[in-house]
Amino acid sequence: MKTCSVIIPVYNAEPFLASCLCSISAQTYSALQVIIVDDGSSDHSAAIAQSFCDADSRFMLVKQDNQGQGSARNNGLNHAIGEFIMFVDADDTLDTEYIEQHVLSIGNYDMTQAGYQRVREDGIIIETRLPRHKYQFTSPCMRLYRREWLRQKGILFPVGMIYEDVIFSLRVWAAHPSIIFVPSVGYRYLLNPHSTTSTKSSLHQQKLYHAIRETKAPLWLKLYTRLRLFIHFLKS
Repeated sequence: MKTCSVIIPVYNAEPFLASCLCSISAQTYSALQVIIVDDGSSDHSAAIAQSFCDADSRFMLVKQDNQGQGSARNNGLNHAIGEFIMFVDADDTLDTEYIEQHVLSIGNYDMTQAGYQRVREDGIIIETRLPRHKYQFTSPCMRLYRREWLRQKGILFPVGMIYEDVIFSLRVWAAHPSIIFVPSVGYRYLLNPHSTTSTKSSLHQQKLYHAIRETKAPLWLKLYTRLRLFIHFLKS
């Protein structure tokens, strides 16, 4: 059975982290390396993560000074040994068969892409979405990647910025991966108003637009991404 390295960046996720890690430990696909990267949390996140590491040898805790999600995810990639990579945010959860569905689907493709359910803290589902095309979702989650493909292409997250997931996805698409769609919405994305991506700032947005211009993605894809982001920021 091929190992899947699950990378979870954590920053002050105490209210949600245990639920996230429980959903991963309960996966039907058992060949996991679960890398929890604590990004300088000031709450009890590290202690919660350590309790899972003590109970399950598949879990490991990596600590770093606060440097942001991009750095934390890159740090997780540095520790990954699995053939596959999956990113999960610390306030989200997975259906029990989620990872197995992706591993069984990937075949000879470079990566998978699935949908998600957006849920409130009380568990009420407020949105269910499946991708209509491969450029629709900029989150690095809801995907399974071949680790060797990411390594060969030199694809990492930008450091020191919010919305690093957008730039990562543009870097992925610019490398022309072969992608297979998985008809799953087993990734439950928590609507968390305190998350970093919920932070609205013109400075962060301008920094993001500049980073988009600097990517090697096709011009039409940069313009399409900027238009979608403009609409997103306008609504938020």
